[in-house]
Amino acid sequence: METLAHLRLKEFAVAFLRARGCLAVATEVRCPISRYRVDVAGYCDSERITNDNGRSLRKRCDPYTIVIECKQSRSDFLRDNERKDELLTYRKDLHCIRRSIEENRVKKEEPNLRKSGSALFAELEEWDFSKSKLPSYRKILSQLRLLDKKIYGHTKFHLLKQYQLADYLFIAAPRGMIRRCEIPPGWGLLECPRNWLKDNSNDFTEIALQATIDAPRLNSRDDHRVRLLRNIAVSASFAAMRIKPQLKEKASEPILELFGSSQQTHNYIHYQSADES
Repeated sequence: METLAHLRLKEFAVAFLRARGCLAVATEVRCPISRYRVDVAGYCDSERITNDNGRSLRKRCDPYTIVIECKQSRSDFLRDNERKDELLTYRKDLHCIRRSIEENRVKKEEPNLRKSGSALFAELEEWDFSKSKLPSYRKILSQLRLLDKKIYGHTKFHLLKQYQLADYLFIAAPRGMIRRCEIPPGWGLLECPRNWLKDNSNDFTEIALQATIDAPRLNSRDDHRVRLLRNIAVSASFAAMRIKPQLKEKASEPILELFGSSQQTHNYIHYQSADES
């Protein structure tokens, strides 16, 4: 049975995606090309803008998809590998070595990798370290790739990133539960106060989840976006059929009260017209 904490994380994830501009959002959505289900998925093809008259409107934008996996406990996050703590510690050490080589060798020996004019101050300049040809640096990157495969190779985290099944991938968790160095490659981190997971109220006047680590854009394929949007609709349709008896019994009650009072209604879709302000 789903715990209150996990249910709340999914509710927070839905609110986060709606605030980010996703017009279609659903929970328990099947991945585009795998047997896995994701906790929350969203689709966006327009962004909110304010015109000269101060009116809020929606403007079409390039479509993108977002997937959020909710992890209520550390054991839930690490359950796929008994040695994961040990491997994550080693991974952290390798990243320290990587950063040291970038600062002390790559920047001095390969100044051509600096992106010219990317910042006013030298310490804020951007570098394309991925093109470095230093053998020691390439070796560290190779070790990190192998280690990431050991840690995440048979998990949902690795599959979604490897096949770019969504444009943005996030993990939602209580604040401080997951260390920055433990986030799988290609994923971002959303966090909320731990005590908010114990509160059963439905007040979303404040967005609970905050992006601690931004997710890089993966540029998902068009057919993957369409397939995920289709799966969002399928998930919502099944949820609507499950709550039909309750809708008949409580037809006189406001729909928002009904949706907020029953855990069975948690798989739902939010959709609003692109013309809606």
